[in-house]
Amino acid sequence: MYSKEKINELLEKIASELDISEALFDKAEKEYENLGAWIDKKTPNYNIDIYPQGSFALGTVVKPLSDNDEYDIDLVCEYEEQYGLSAKQLKVDEVKPLLEGYKETSTHLEEKSRCWRIEYDHFKGFHLDVIPSYKQQNSISITHKSDNGYYYIGSNPKGYASWFIGQMKVQRQKLIEKNQRLNQAIVLDQASVVPIKEYKLKTPLQKAIQILKRHRDIVFINDNSNSAPVSIVITTIAGHLYDNQDNILDTIDSFLSGAESWVYNNMRDEKYYIENPSLPEENFADKWNDCPEKVEAFFRWIRMAKVNLVEDLMKTEYKNDMANKLKTYLGERAVTRVFDEMAKSDKESILSQNKKIVAATGAISERGTIPIPRNHHYGK
Repeated sequence: MYSKEKINELLEKIASELDISEALFDKAEKEYENLGAWIDKKTPNYNIDIYPQGSFALGTVVKPLSDNDEYDIDLVCEYEEQYGLSAKQLKVDEVKPLLEGYKETSTHLEEKSRCWRIEYDHFKGFHLDVIPSYKQQNSISITHKSDNGYYYIGSNPKGYASWFIGQMKVQRQKLIEKNQRLNQAIVLDQASVVPIKEYKLKTPLQKAIQILKRHRDIVFINDNSNSAPVSIVITTIAGHLYDNQDNILDTIDSFLSGAESWVYNNMRDEKYYIENPSLPEENFADKWNDCPEKVEAFFRWIRMAKVNLVEDLMKTEYKNDMANKLKTYLGERAVTRVFDEMAKSDKESILSQNKKIVAATGAISERGTIPIPRNHHYGK
C-alpha cells in the first residue's frame, strides 16, 4: 500500500506538471508589462495601472486540458479615478482604441461581458483578457456589459490576493526563508544554485487547488450544462478551510471533508452565500440561488473527489494501479509524463549503482585477495 509520503510525492510532481511553464510565464509577464508601458505612453492625461488578477496572480494556474486550448490570463486596466467616464465610454471609447493600436495585438479583439480579449498570431499558448476599471477607496469598479447595457460593478482583486496570501502565511514564510537560504548559497557557489522565482514558491494550498481544479476539469469535460464549480468558489472555500497543512494530501482532504458543511454554515436568509473576503457585498454563489443544478453539481463533485483523490489513493497498493487511477482522475498527459520521468530517474539510478559496483569490483580484483592473518581463527 502506498504511504502518505509517497502519495504526496506523486501529487507534488503532478501539480508541478500542471503548472504553467517558466518560459510561458515569463512571456506572458513580459507581454502585459509591454502592454502597460504602451497604454501609459498613449494616455498622458490619465494615470493607469496594469496588473494580473485571478489564477495567474494567485499561483493556481493549471494547463489547459487540450493542446488546442490556451491559458486565460486576466489583466486589470485600472484608471486612477473615474475621470467622468461612463462604463461604456471607459470600455468602448477609451480602452478599445488603445488595444486596437497596440502593435502586438492581433486583428482579433473580442468583447466579453467584463473585458476585451486579445488574441495573438505570434504568441501561442495564451490570450489576455483586459478588464477596464477605475479605482475606488478600497476597491475598484469594473465595466460590465449585459442585455441592459453597460454599467459598473464592484471588485477587489488586490484585496482578494492579499487575503489569499494571508491564509497560507505560515507555509509561505517557510518557503520564503528556504528560498533566501538558497539565494545566499549562490554567493558561496555560483554554479550550484539558481534563484527560485517567487511565483514558483507554491504552498500546499496552491498545489492542492491546482489538483482540485484539474479533477474538476476531468469530471465535467463532457458537461454542457455549464454547472461545473467555478475556480473562485473552489479557491475561496479552500482558503477558508486551510489550516497551513504542510502537504497536499491533507490540504485536499481538509477541503473535501469540510466544504459541504462550510457552505451550509455560511448561508444567509436560507440562500447560498460565499462572501468575497475582500468585498463582502459580493456573493460568489449568487448563481446558485437561481440555478439549483450548480449547487447539486458542486456537492456531487466534492463527494466524488473525496473518493478519488483521498480514499482510493490511500488504499492503492501497486504502481500500475496508482498510475491508472491518477490518469483517470487527473488526466492522461500530465500523469503519464510524471510516471515516465520517475521511471527514467529510477533507471538512471540503477545504472549509476551498477557502475559503482563494477568499479568497486574491479578495484578489488586489481589488488588481489586480502590475506587473512595466520594466527587469526574463525570459529573453533
